[in-house]
Formats: sequence, structure tokens, C-alpha cells
Amino acid sequence: MLISCETTPSPKSTPEPADTTPAQQAGLRPRALESRRPATPAASESLSPPAVSATDGSAFVQVANGENHACALRGTGQVECWGSNDQGQLDVPEDARFQQVTSGWRFSCGIQKDGSLRCWGRNNHQQAEPPAGRFTTVDAGWDHACGIRGTAAICWGRNANDRAAAPRRGEFTAIGAGAEHSCGLSTTGRLVCWGKNDNGRADSRDGPFRALAVGIAHTCVLRGDGTPFCQGANDAGQSSPPIAAFTHISAGHDHTCGSLPSGHLMCWGGQASASASEPFAPPGRFTSLSTGWQTACALNDLADVLCWPSAHIARQPSLRHHLLLHMVVPKHLFRTPTDVAPWPRGGLAIAERSGEIVRLTRELVVEPIADLTAVVDANGGEKGLLSLAVDPQFTDHAYIYVYYTRTNDDDPPTTFARLSRFPVVDGRASAHGERVILDIGRHTQSTRHWGGAIRFGPDGMLYLGIGDAGCLDCPQDLRSLHGKIIRIDVRNASPAQPYQVPDTNPFVGVSEARPEVWAYGLRNPWRMSFDSTDGRLWTADVGNNLQEEVTVTGRGANLGWPILEGTLCSNGDVLESLQAHAIEGHGSVYDSRCNDIQNFTAPLISYANRRHMNCAIIGGVVYRGAAMPWLNGTYVFGDYCSGRIWALDGDGDDGWRMIEVADLKRFINSIGVDAHGEILVLTLGGPIYRLAEAGGTFASSVTHRPLVTFMARR
Repeated sequence: MLISCETTPSPKSTPEPADTTPAQQAGLRPRALESRRPATPAASESLSPPAVSATDGSAFVQVANGENHACALRGTGQVECWGSNDQGQLDVPEDARFQQVTSGWRFSCGIQKDGSLRCWGRNNHQQAEPPAGRFTTVDAGWDHACGIRGTAAICWGRNANDRAAAPRRGEFTAIGAGAEHSCGLSTTGRLVCWGKNDNGRADSRDGPFRALAVGIAHTCVLRGDGTPFCQGANDAGQSSPPIAAFTHISAGHDHTCGSLPSGHLMCWGGQASASASEPFAPPGRFTSLSTGWQTACALNDLADVLCWPSAHIARQPSLRHHLLLHMVVPKHLFRTPTDVAPWPRGGLAIAERSGEIVRLTRELVVEPIADLTAVVDANGGEKGLLSLAVDPQFTDHAYIYVYYTRTNDDDPPTTFARLSRFPVVDGRASAHGERVILDIGRHTQSTRHWGGAIRFGPDGMLYLGIGDAGCLDCPQDLRSLHGKIIRIDVRNASPAQPYQVPDTNPFVGVSEARPEVWAYGLRNPWRMSFDSTDGRLWTADVGNNLQEEVTVTGRGANLGWPILEGTLCSNGDVLESLQAHAIEGHGSVYDSRCNDIQNFTAPLISYANRRHMNCAIIGGVVYRGAAMPWLNGTYVFGDYCSGRIWALDGDGDDGWRMIEVADLKRFINSIGVDAHGEILVLTLGGPIYRLAEAGGTFASSVTHRPLVTFMARR
């Protein structure tokens, strides 16, 4: 990992509330919150927790979602159902053991271990009275069901509009039942449909197709390359799939979901009109997917069943329900993205810890910019390509600046940090054109605390945050660059003089001080940014055992480490004192041994880093985008371990409020913005998300904890 943190537990599935005071819980001061439609009873019921949980430790292997109930199949063959039971849809036969399960309107069916069918629930049209024989697959629809016996399609239940009149001839490999139509895939990959055909829902198509999903009034199939084709009703966008390749699809009422090769999900439809249709899905990797009436359920790689509502999201008068996390690049799985910046020719530049830099185009195509893996040392610790910056005058100076770790050929080898620039020609940067700006050696053998954030200020100077290298003496020692933010002029870099020191730096002409230093007393500044409106530099400094902090860092500022950690103070034997203060709820208390507190720059906010899964702050940005005007002027940041994202609101007079606005439940590695100032969140394991407002222009994903419910656990 790239952030120092003594323990890195995985984020909880249902984290505890964030540390907030009643004033903080009140929300952002000037932001007016709009109302939302209440959820339908069916959607609410199907999101209720299950009544029972596993008793034998077996994991779930498949999930099925109906109208207002859902069922999950365990590896033992047992099925558990939850939700509404007004028609007996939860009454699973206790003596049955299944190999597949499917849920329809108010009934469910399963294929037993011997291949025979067993159904339960509503039976007014004999849909819960399956035919005899051995089946290989089954699908439950509105008030009929279909299965494949041998290679023949067999349907039963209500037969108005010939929905249950399966073809007598033909060999099938897949089958699906909707409301008033059914479809199957022939052994040649042809789509064959029967029943009611409004809007072409039951049109048969030549393929070859390799997967099938039948919704209430629409049908979707996957072509050989995984791209979807949909037909039928499209008033909610259910027949307007995104441009993506899927491995599996599932169709519900007025929305459809697909599973990407990476295991992430993408959904479409469920909006009032096709023009408003945007994909939505919770973050994470999933192995089983089922789309129901107004909800969808999936089985993640931890064998938990996760269910969420379709686009008919119930809005609540709470800030927490307003922000969404939309997966920006579903088709490309980044491994460890560390930094992001707008690319001058459109799209984004994204750095990978391994040393690769790629461009993400507006069409979400990934193109290479640079491959620095031959020079970057990303082996162990917190090493690797840590940050990048694009020259703010790129038209005249086509350079990118990179901060990374490198190991020389000494015996034993020595690792150091390097700031370099690379020329960009025709959209590509070559390692052979590297201009070394600054090398930063190590005072210790520690592989931690490299810091790493290159940012150009509004003054055109380059600012770089550097960690303390595990050296407790260095942050307060102005002769060292460790534990500092430096400010240099790189405009006229040359081999003889790779940078110049601005005369306005605070320690120019001061003996026993490096003139490059702009601010000091930092432990591990993991991300800093300039407010594009007022030019202030916001710095997030990773704490040790007590507190994380956010500080507006001015000229000559001393943030206090290792004397101060956030608002907590220690002196003398630092480590011993820190341990003495590491008690729950210690709060903002200064040690009596601490001298000259007034000489330190106090943080705007600090929070405990050993509570509620928090461990290391991930610095963010002051939001100046257009999609969420009520968030304007707040500093948005997150925590590496917990995956929470906060907005820091206030003006210094009324105090600062730390408001939780999203909960990603993933390890957050960096936060940046696109060319429009909209917030991007980079995570370990690769997904990149965009923060957006529910119902807004960029709203493309179901939100965090309040709108996503864990249905069952291992």
C-alpha cells in the first residue's frame, strides 16, 4: 500500500457512523436539499434483511430476485428467501436440495439435485406446478415459467397471448420468461421468442447470441463479443444498453444489469425516459446477478448477497443520500492508480503505481502515455510512481512531471525518490527524454513515508509534498527535505540548473535551511491541492496512532510533526508520549510539556485514525464544479481504510464541519478532479469513480450505504 498505516483492515460491510457532532450532522450550511419520491412498497419489502442466516458456514453460490422477494442458494443446496410472503413465496420446501434457483412475480422454482423441478409460492395460474422430467435450466416470469428439458423448451402457467406455448420443435440451450412473452436461445445461437409482441419484445433474431435475459416487456441478448442487443419497451431506457462487453446479463421490470469481465456491474434503464437513462450499479466484484421488479441482487466475491433499488431511488432529506459513486471506466481495470489529472487534449491522465501512465479519453478508451516501469521501483513498502502533474502551459511546454521511487546499483542497493519531467510528443512520453529535476535521498532504511504530490500553484511554481522517511528529527530540521513541502521554479530546467529557487520562498537566505522549503513539520502528506478560486493550498497529512489532519498550508507554515499530531501534542520522547495519548476519545488536549503552541499552524479539522475503520487520510480537493452547486467551496477528502468520503464545510468563524457524504467501502488511494472540476476517486484494485448527485446530470450509480443493503452474510 501507499499510505502508512500500521494495520490495514478491510472496510466493514456496514461501517459504524462517522465521528460527527450534532452540529456536524446537521449538514452543509447553505445547501438546499430536494425531496425524493418514496420507495414503492415492493421495493422496500424486498430490501428487508433475511429472517435466517447460515448455520453450517456454507457460502452462497447463486442469487435470484423476484418482484418483492429474493432467494439465495447455498453450496449445500439449501435455499433461503426473504422479503414479502403474502403468497407463500418464502416457503421453501425444507426437504429440497437444489442446484439452481429462480424467482418470478410471487413464486420461485428450483432445479433439484436429481434434475426435477420444485416450485413454491403463488399458484393461481398453475405456475407453481412444474412438469415432470429432468431439467438443465429454469426461469420464472410474471405468472408463467419456462425450462429446458433435454434440449426442448417447456413452459407452464398462464398462457394468454401464447406466452406458455413453447415451440414444439427446436433445440435450446438457454431460456427466459417475462410477463407476457418468453424467449430461448437455440443451439445455433438464434433468438427465438413467443407470446405478446408489443414493441417487438418477442421478435426472433438470427444470431449467433450467447446469453439471454427476458424482462417484463423487453428482451436482451449478448453477441459473441459480449456487447448487448435489446428489443422491446424502451420508455424507461431498458432497450438502450451502454457500449460495453458483458459476460452475463439479467433483465427486470424496466431496467437491465450486466456483469463485466472484471466482475463489476453495469445497469441501464429504470428512468422516466430513455433520454434520461444512465447506468447504475454498486461498486465491487460480483459472481452472480439477478434483476427483479424494482431491485437487483448480486453475489459478491465474499459470498455476501447485496441488493439495491433500481433507478427509482427513494430520495430522503439528508445529505448522505445525495451523492453517487459512478464507475468511470467499467471496461478497464486499473491495478493501483495513484494520481489523476486532466489531460490537455481531452480526457484524463492516470498514473499507475507500477510506472505506467495512460490517457482515458472522453469515449472511455484507455491509451498509453508513458511506460516508466523500467525505471520505477514499485517493489514493496509504499514505493512506486506516486504522483504526476501536467505542465499548466502545455501548449508551449509539452511536459509531464513525475515523482517516483528508484533504486540504484549500489551494494547494497539504495532507494531514493526522484522528481523528473518528460517531454510529450504526439501524445506519448518517452523514458529516454527524462530530465531529472531533483533526487531525494533517504536518512533511514525505511521504505515508508515518501509523501508524493506534485502540484503547480497559481503562481506557476511547482510544489512537492515529501514524507518524513521515518525520520522523527527531519520534519523540524530545515536542513532536510523530508517532512516538507517544497516550492521550486522548473520553467527553464537544464542539466546544469534543473530548477531555480524563488526569491519569495520563506527560508531563502536563512542559514542552516534548505531554500526550497515552503512549509515543514509534516509526517506523510498524501495529496494536496490548490483551491482554483482563492489559490489556498490544502494539505492532508497522514497521522501516526492518533489523528489525521487537514491544514491550509501557507508560506513558512510549521504543521508541528512530530511535536504535534493533529491537535494532540507531545514533547521529549515522541513515541512514548504518543502511546500515552493513544486512548479512545482523547480529543483535542495539549500536553503540558508542549512549548510554543502558537508557533504551529493548527489543522482546520482532525479525526481519530483508529476508530470506525479509519487509518489514513486521503487528501482531496476544494469542489468548484457545476454538477453539485450545494457542495461548492467545500473540501472533499476521504480515508484509505474505511472508504468514507467527507466534505469539510465552514468559514473559520462558525467552525468547520466534517460531513460524511459517501461511503465507498473500498480502499481509497487518491482523489482528484476532471477538466470540469468534478471529483474523481481512485481505489485500490482499480475502479475509478466519479462523485455525482443523485438525479443530477452525472448521476450514474447507486449510492453508498443508505441505498445499498447487505441482504445475507456467510
